[in-house]
Amino acid sequence: MAIIGGPSRMPRFESLVWGKAVIDGKTYNYDIVILPDGRIEPRTTPYETLGSHTFTRDEIERLINAGAEVIVVGTGTSGMAKLSPEAQRLASEKGVELVVQTSPLAINTYNWYAAQGRRVAALIHITC
Repeated sequence: MAIIGGPSRMPRFESLVWGKAVIDGKTYNYDIVILPDGRIEPRTTPYETLGSHTFTRDEIERLINAGAEVIVVGTGTSGMAKLSPEAQRLASEKGVELVVQTSPLAINTYNWYAAQGRRVAALIHITC
């Protein structure tokens, strides 16, 4: 039985190492966006492999508009990516919980929120 307003099963991260994330048995070699309905998309255009080292207001706004109540941001394997102050401010203004961690921690946090049935979204940088 599906939960009204959300998917019956959210994607689950299995692992993340520099340059590679595995979600539900599928390998991704690019930065990942998981929308609160469970769709997985690349963070970048098809012409880029890796996203910017700054998560922008527009990226956070897109997830908020998609219905996220929690957004987990993975800042890379060593935490080199950053969340812009404008993105932080927007999440705060909208009352959306924002969790910013290195990507290896962030994937576990995302899995936990998803298992709790929360409307969680993720932005995960898979390199530095």
